[in-house]
Amino acid sequence: MPGLSSGPSCYDALSHPPDANGFEELLASDAVSSAQYGYPTAYAAEIRCLRNDSWFLGEIREWNPDLLTSSARTEHTSISRRRFHETDQGKVEPISRFYRLSKDGVSNTLRAGTDGARGAFTSPRPIHYQYDRCITVREMARLHGFPDWFRFHATKWHGARQIGNAVPPPLARHIATKVREALGAVAVRPDNIVALGDPKLLWFDLTQAAEYFGVEAPPSRRDRKSGARKRRQVDIERERLMAL
Repeated sequence: MPGLSSGPSCYDALSHPPDANGFEELLASDAVSSAQYGYPTAYAAEIRCLRNDSWFLGEIREWNPDLLTSSARTEHTSISRRRFHETDQGKVEPISRFYRLSKDGVSNTLRAGTDGARGAFTSPRPIHYQYDRCITVREMARLHGFPDWFRFHATKWHGARQIGNAVPPPLARHIATKVREALGAVAVRPDNIVALGDPKLLWFDLTQAAEYFGVEAPPSRRDRKSGARKRRQVDIERERLMAL
């Protein structure tokens, strides 16, 4: 809409954290201790809770800012990395149909994908504007407005679904602010500090989570109703070379 700001850019959100591919630990885990954060933009400083007003009206969380979380690496093939490298910022890679983020632009919509009853298909994650890889769950969270203390499921599939299904926190905050103002309620900022939950919960599968919360486990078996087989990258690459 004319006159409105486009909001923080991909650079504002993603230039500050270290590259997940620089940590071997993230091949087997979603978290690693790191102090290799760069100088934050104003948006990143808010996401990182580096300012007193970064907590807004929420409770302050007790967390370790040197712990890079929700950053499990994706091992792309050399073919995928080459395709990503050849894709310009703001364009779509023609084979995977992954969108490459633009450094000075905004992200495309981060979608949740489908559940097990509908095929358990993962929604495409964008390609990082600087690195030849898809963005991590943490980088998705930053684009969506989640603070860095907020943890997601340790797997990329579930973590990405949680973000894709969520209302962006800044949007929720602004709507709640207008509701509070309409009601004439006085804002009171809590002064207590809250510990984060048990990190073991982040590794639960559906059956374990259902047992823990005392609910019926949802269906999780993958249903391939279409019968379509996924084409191998080597076959697609062979066809591309033959067409040259």
